[in-house]
Amino acid sequence: MKLDEMKVQYDKSRDGFTRESSFEVKKEKPLPKININGIAVKVGLCAGVLALAFIVRAFGVGAPKQQSVAEVNAHSDGTGEQNEDSVPGKLKYVEASASKWAAPVRSTDIELMREGQMLRFTAGATDVLSCMDGRVLSVGTDETFGECVRVQSETDCEAFYYGFERIAVKEGDTVKAGDTLGTVALGRSLYMKVYQSGAPQDPTAYVDLSLKGE
Repeated sequence: MKLDEMKVQYDKSRDGFTRESSFEVKKEKPLPKININGIAVKVGLCAGVLALAFIVRAFGVGAPKQQSVAEVNAHSDGTGEQNEDSVPGKLKYVEASASKWAAPVRSTDIELMREGQMLRFTAGATDVLSCMDGRVLSVGTDETFGECVRVQSETDCEAFYYGFERIAVKEGDTVKAGDTLGTVALGRSLYMKVYQSGAPQDPTAYVDLSLKGE
């Protein structure tokens, strides 16, 4: 036992002798130090989080956009489930519509190019078919896209087809939708443009792309 833990006490006994006794002094454990700075930081962080939560709740910052009933129904298949084909940005191929033309060639890939004014089909078959009833206005060669056929309908709608390997029609011929205009090499590109009364059109508004890959 250490000396600082001892206390000496002198007692005189009845017989006159002085006796020395000792006892242990219990030392109290020191109280833990409180980190005032740490507590202040934690309190400040909690206050900041609460303030941010209040702002988000009050002003809807970062909250997902709530869809109206009409919007939900528009993207639903009627069972309450989200229709994947209606998801924005998802390319969708639908069943052939009577109001649109069948694609001029079966393809493995379709690309919209030239600022949305030309379609490029990667040929998965060789026959190139007319998309509409009409008359062959011209047959020739385009410097960029190759052999070309131009067909005009009775409603002054014109379809240009480029990239033929062989052309099977001549100027002045009358064609029906589905008639063969010529052939394209398998795996090569067939290009198409559509004009209405001389103005370039978005060909996807006329051509049904559901035949892709068939």
